[in-house]
Amino acid sequence: MAKEIDRSKQIDMTGSKKAVSLGLYDIDSVIKYYFDNVIQPTVTGHDGKTPVPIIYASPEKWKSISRGGFLRDAKGKIQLPAIAYQRTSMENSMIGTKVDVNNPLVQSYQKPYSSKNRYDNFSVLNKRAPVREYTNIVVPDYVKLSYDCIIWADYISQLNLIIEDINYAANQYWGNERFKFLSKISTFATSLTSEMGEDRASKATFTIEMNGYVIPNNIQKSLSNFNPKTFSSAKIVIGTETLSSLDDIPNNEQNNPC
Repeated sequence: MAKEIDRSKQIDMTGSKKAVSLGLYDIDSVIKYYFDNVIQPTVTGHDGKTPVPIIYASPEKWKSISRGGFLRDAKGKIQLPAIAYQRTSMENSMIGTKVDVNNPLVQSYQKPYSSKNRYDNFSVLNKRAPVREYTNIVVPDYVKLSYDCIIWADYISQLNLIIEDINYAANQYWGNERFKFLSKISTFATSLTSEMGEDRASKATFTIEMNGYVIPNNIQKSLSNFNPKTFSSAKIVIGTETLSSLDDIPNNEQNNPC
């Protein structure tokens, strides 16, 4: 016996975007992207303006920074100026966004234009209702992430300029062309650090609270009850008209026969 096939789920995905997924790495990279491309902190020294590099510190590097108080390169030289940050915690900011993790809730977003709605005279004459194209995305996990950040500079005047740039961009939506997340910075703590035989450096610490959301890649790919892409049904209205005599045809139709 031949197996029945559900034709409604056989949708051509040519030209459609890949399944949307968003992980913790994407949120981590948004901070570096925003610093490098939007805030663009710089300091003025003997060599003119110098961009301040921002580095996501691995657990090993962050432990070394906490122990020594400075960010060092591979040769052990202190890097000034510099900004380092690390994700320290994640907590759920909303409860009850999921009913069943194996069959998650799905939000449908309508595209403003579909290639199936190409203009032609047949559609106009018969009042064809346009096809609506939808993209289905699972409801994400809304989370709140915390990042510890450290700024180093040679002089307090340089440190002040960096803090001013960062504080001006705080409490806004940080992101790139794909994602944006609300950031929050409350306080900056400044101090002076020094080591035996080394020049002293100005230092500031602050915490970034990032309100984001996570869509696991494996959940989005395994939508069991919904297709990633769906279409509504098109509707064509064709009317009929009966005339008892050719004399009842309007003059404009007699002069322009089909």
